[in-house]
Formats: sequence, structure tokens, C-alpha cells
Amino acid sequence: MKNAMKLIAIATAIVVASFNAVAQNPTQDGAAAAPDAWLFVRDGQPWWYKTTASPKPVDLRRREPNTAEQPLVERVKNLMATRPARAFALVDGDAVVYQRFNAPASDDAVIFGFSMGKTVTAMAVGQAVCANKMKMETRASELIPQLNGKALGNATVRDLLKMASGTTEGNADTSVWSPEQARAWSLGNLNLVDLVTDERVAKAQRGVFSEFKPGETFAYKSTDPHTLAIMTAKSTGMPWSQWVQQSVLNPMGMAKAGLYVQDRTQNGLADSGMRMSIDDWIRFAIWVKRSSAEQGCFGDFVRDAMKTQIKNGSGPNDRRFGKAFGGYGYFIWTENSAAPNTAWALGWGGQRIGWSTDPANSRMIVTFSNVENWQQEASELARDWMRLK
Repeated sequence: MKNAMKLIAIATAIVVASFNAVAQNPTQDGAAAAPDAWLFVRDGQPWWYKTTASPKPVDLRRREPNTAEQPLVERVKNLMATRPARAFALVDGDAVVYQRFNAPASDDAVIFGFSMGKTVTAMAVGQAVCANKMKMETRASELIPQLNGKALGNATVRDLLKMASGTTEGNADTSVWSPEQARAWSLGNLNLVDLVTDERVAKAQRGVFSEFKPGETFAYKSTDPHTLAIMTAKSTGMPWSQWVQQSVLNPMGMAKAGLYVQDRTQNGLADSGMRMSIDDWIRFAIWVKRSSAEQGCFGDFVRDAMKTQIKNGSGPNDRRFGKAFGGYGYFIWTENSAAPNTAWALGWGGQRIGWSTDPANSRMIVTFSNVENWQQEASELARDWMRLK
């Protein structure tokens, strides 16, 4: 009851803060929190993109757990009963072995992935690169003229995918807007091109002795995915949300309608904009893993995305975000200290997809949560799930 009252208080604070437009992502007892008022939004703003089912929706296969898997199922049941979890799925290849919900999560709920949307962004950018719309070495200023002469303009697609643009670090929740820009966003009046080309956002971050250069330093923030989405829209000649639909949601076999957050001019909120059913998040997880086994440009890209491309500091005490992760790929976290040989899409408050990076191991987990204070246990469960033969 105490935790429930805390979450209600958080949700109320968020509603009040939305009018002031200066709120950042909530926390509970120092841990990132995602109240139901944020996780489950069916309609959104009228200018958001309404995603649609793929022309070829994929049926999820389901099977019963075997004897070796049953102890892991029991651990999931215990976590769901005792932790602030909303959904948990154990997946093996293209089969859901076990899935459980805590209300209001359900088969029909549309759920906010928070920064798992960055991994969706990575896949859409990879598809654009493999369609020869742009190159990994294309600089931001080549596609966004407003960045000419600004530090962000020198960052390449590869730099941006690694969160290594070299530009100013963000707020405590990784956003980069000012209170005034946050207010404009809440009213639907902020253009994301104006955000990333703002001198305050686009200038170089300064280290102890000199300014950071693109590609040399990991700094997790919203600037990099937003910039990539704008670049991709320019290079493909279509709004970002439509490219995401065409290049990710359709090939993964999305089965239900969802939402993608964007501004009024169709610039997508590429750091966190994806909202879809839990089963469609599972379809996304399966599609990414399957793509990582394919030959050709996109298979190569996904494999690279799931490998460490840049270090996340020298240790947990040197990490601003992702303290359990020693590395970062392309909008995917790597080197999980609790689960070796895994790669992760992470979202604020405990939204997670964990993949084995072993080509012969197709096990994965998908979790959604109100508070992320139990994710060490989820990582340990993922480790043991992926050790099963």
C-alpha cells in the first residue's frame, strides 16, 4: 500500500508538472520510476503518429516451458509478485515460453518503452544506411544545414549512434531541453530541429583540458538520437515516423496499432517515442535477434550494434548512466556485469530487452516496470535463462 501511495503521488506530481512544463522523468527513492500514468497512454496528442499493423503481421508462437526452464518461470512469478513489475516474458527463438502481466498491463495495452525507443532508432538508421540513403561517415551538417559551423555538425552517423557527438551533456533524465523548451514541447510548440540546432545544445562539451571531439567520449543524452532521426528523414525524403513504420515496424511483423511521439512538423522523438503493445515489443526483440544472424549489410549493422563500440567510463563510479554496463554499441548497452555476453535495450523505470550475443543462443527476456530498483535481479535471471541449452 505504501508503494502504491508513492506511485499515486508521483503520477499526481507529473500531471501538475505537465502544466508547468518543467518536470523531468520521475524517481522513487532515488530509482528511476515509470508510473502507470506514463507507461499506459492509448491516444496521445493529435499530432502524434498512429502506427499501424504490418501488411504481414507475425503470429507469436507459444510453447510450454520444459523441465529445465520451469525453475526460471518460478523465479519470474516471484518477481512479478514481489517487485514493481508490469510485464515479463521469457523468449526462446521465435517462441514465447512464459509471459505474465500485472494490471493495467495486458495483451491490449499500449506501453511506453522510454529509451528502448533509442534501439528502435538504431535499427531504422541502419536500414537507411543499408538502403544507401546515407553513410556511417555522413556528417550531421551535410543533411542539417543549420548545423554548419557548430560542433554537432561535425558528428557522423557512427559518432551519433555511439552517443559520442561530443556535445553538451543533458539533464538528469538525459533530455536536453531547457525549461522554456520543455514548456513549448508540452504545448506542442517545440520543433525538434530548433532544439538540436540551438547553440546551447549543439556546442562542444568541454573536458578538463579541451573540448570533446566527435567519436572520442561517450555521453548519454537525447541530442544524438534526435539528430539522427532528422538526418534520416532528410536522406530518405519521408517523415521519420513513416520511415520507422516502413523500415522497422513492417518487417518485424507488428500486429497491433501503436503510437510514435513527434512534433507538429513530424520530427520524431527518437530518444523515446515508441509506444506499442507488449507483444509487439516481443516481436521487435525477435526481429532484432533474427536480423543479427543474417548475412549482408543490415545483418552486419545489427551485429555491430550489439557489440561494444565505445566504453562507458572506467567503472561504475565513473558512469553517469548505465552503471551496470561497461560498454555501448549503437543505441544498445553492452558488457552487463551481471549477465556476460548479453546486449540490452534499456528504458527509464525498468523497461528492458536483453539478448544473448552468442550466435547459437536465441534466448531473450522482455520486462516492463514501474521502478527499476530490481533490475539487477532481472539481469541475473536473464543470465541463467541464457545459460540453458
